[in-house]
Amino acid sequence: MRASQPLHHRTSKTVAFRVTPEEYNKIQMMADISGRSKQDYLRARLLEDDITVHPNIRARSYLEKYLIELTDELKRLDSAGNLSCETAEQIQVLLKFIAQL
Repeated sequence: MRASQPLHHRTSKTVAFRVTPEEYNKIQMMADISGRSKQDYLRARLLEDDITVHPNIRARSYLEKYLIELTDELKRLDSAGNLSCETAEQIQVLLKFIAQL
């Protein structure tokens, strides 16, 4: 294989693993907001590459989507008096991304 080929033409090994639904949702959210595919996001995280979020319309729309979902969940939890650890973690993650924008 030539080194000048795009990365997706040079990759030939598959890595697969199982995660909980909560972990899957967090991975999906992080990949969406970063503007990368899940594959590219996980590869970058596993190889300890820097992930820089460059504000664009796609990242903004995903961020908006997750903020709306989070707001709805917070309203529901506020009326019930409960706040899950997963929701608290999502708030922290989204606030970090917002701070970078």
